[in-house]
Amino acid sequence: MEIESKKEILKICMSRGFLLDKEVLEILGSLDNSDAREIVNTLSGLKIDERMITKNLFFKNFEQIKKVISDDKKIIIENFFVSLGYSKTEIVKTPEEEPKNNEPFGKVKLLSAPAFTQRKISVQDFVKHFRSRYEMMKGFLEAKDLEDLTSIRRIGEERGNYTIIAAILEKRITKNKNLFLTVEDMTGTSVVLVNANKKEVFEKAKDLLVDDIVAFSVSGTKEMLFANDVIFPEAGLSEKRNSDVDEWVAFISDVHIGSSMFMEENFLKFIKWVNGQEGEEKYKEISKKLKYIFINGDGVDGVGHFPGQDKFLNISDIKGQYKKLAELLKLIRNDVKLIFASGNHDAVWVGEPQPILGADWAPDMYNLENLTLVPNPSVIEIDGGFKILMYHGFGAHGFVNEIEDIRLNYGHNSPTRIVKEMLKRRHLSPMHGYSDYIPCEKDGLVIDIVPDIITTADLHKSDISIYNNILLIATSCWQSTTPFQEKMGNKPDFCKVPLFNLRTREIKILDFENKPKEVAWDCSNDVSCSLENHKKNFIEVKNG
Repeated sequence: MEIESKKEILKICMSRGFLLDKEVLEILGSLDNSDAREIVNTLSGLKIDERMITKNLFFKNFEQIKKVISDDKKIIIENFFVSLGYSKTEIVKTPEEEPKNNEPFGKVKLLSAPAFTQRKISVQDFVKHFRSRYEMMKGFLEAKDLEDLTSIRRIGEERGNYTIIAAILEKRITKNKNLFLTVEDMTGTSVVLVNANKKEVFEKAKDLLVDDIVAFSVSGTKEMLFANDVIFPEAGLSEKRNSDVDEWVAFISDVHIGSSMFMEENFLKFIKWVNGQEGEEKYKEISKKLKYIFINGDGVDGVGHFPGQDKFLNISDIKGQYKKLAELLKLIRNDVKLIFASGNHDAVWVGEPQPILGADWAPDMYNLENLTLVPNPSVIEIDGGFKILMYHGFGAHGFVNEIEDIRLNYGHNSPTRIVKEMLKRRHLSPMHGYSDYIPCEKDGLVIDIVPDIITTADLHKSDISIYNNILLIATSCWQSTTPFQEKMGNKPDFCKVPLFNLRTREIKILDFENKPKEVAWDCSNDVSCSLENHKKNFIEVKNG
């Protein structure tokens, strides 16, 4: 099948918010474009949760498909199902005839896949983007049963008590050390004063960021409102999830293949461990139960990301870098599911949300049967109902620069401290101008689906924590210290692989920097557990 045909079909699917399984893409590519478009249009009209188009998705929804297609199009759909490998008898089989509980282990279900079709962006796109963010945040906050909720326009000249949901337009400290905020909702603007003497409220408010959307409990008039409380949208779970399946999940990122500083020998040690060929027997027992590897962006070092990068590359073309990555990933046994999200060094646009890696730049990646390509960010559901939010993490830098506690006490050394702020705001990068983003009709960086696990990367630092029953995993890298990191004073972690058991919630960290050995982290409480904090006394975690 020609690459151009694939690209056209992928564009059609992305414009309707879908991603394609490689096998289905091949089959659709063998059809006329008009027939392929008809099939995708039909599917987009159905009420289904899945955003990844697979053979099984078509089969499960065949009865719905028959109801919505016209008679003159039925032959197209039926022929398509035959091309998927089903007989005519199987095509018309009803759901009642299907065996129950037959879903195979190792499922990868894409729940959230922010998509943007390439086109000219206008001011109106930014307006829709921020309005969609406000409406989603408003929904999260209204679910908290706020008292005296009103809009800014309804606040009168007589003093009263109100709750407003507003975005921060401006933030400054007055000469009396009070916090002065200009805020806005969909009806108007106002000012909110947070008195420094109200220490509890002031502590909540001092880390507010421009463009944050929160609820304020206030008293006053439309001329001036005084804050009595600040309520964040706050993502959290009522309880931690456990699976009936005894499976392990591994998390890696920032492989940076193509860089002359790529630690290939160490990465091969990891692959050998996955295949049961490396490590002590107790670790080989874990590798036998390993079902998923999440690869959270920057699979390659890329080309042209900074002046003089070519001096630090041993593979100078992007396709060659992905060819090498595919060769290494192909060494991993086929029953392990690989989920790869894009990162800022990958061959996609830098603005977030980032699309899936394209077949034109990485054709060899599309030949890996056990690999699923997803956008950045994405929410993926796996065995046991675990929802995992993958975010490469470029938005983290803005939090470091703007939140004093992080800047002075943590810097870039504790990524999960930053992720807690993301979860508190239910947004991965709220500040306009701190990271590149693509204005979409629905803001794709809002944490709409609350995950069981959120995994981030980019900072090259190992870090694990828990926040509101959500497990936070930041991953290390497979690239030795670069001159840029030395200049910035960053000290990355190398070759550390967090492992998570779906049934017991046990966490282990395997270190492949020298020989496979175990390090473990104490994250039993809502505290950050960085490698630096525990390098002298690692504690094995039984219930993360």
